[in-house]
Amino acid sequence: MDKKIMLICTPLRFYTHEDEELFFNWIKKIKCIEKFKGVGVALNLYVTSKDLSDNEVLNLIGLFDRYKFDIKQLEIFKNENNKNWFEK
Repeated sequence: MDKKIMLICTPLRFYTHEDEELFFNWIKKIKCIEKFKGVGVALNLYVTSKDLSDNEVLNLIGLFDRYKFDIKQLEIFKNENNKNWFEK
């Protein structure tokens, strides 16, 4: 049984109300995100498993890159097929 994974989104910074709305709409569309919870100035994302589809991993990478969250947290999803996505 997989343990649930918590990802921390900080700094949580939006430039407009629309930017914030787009962010939350985006995370609601990523199927592996079971729930999210604000904690102080951060947002915790709860991911169902470490075994994600390529599309889910790419969505998380895109989200973390766009909003400048610590992308190293996503290395838990790295495998032989996608390891080049984590190289800079």
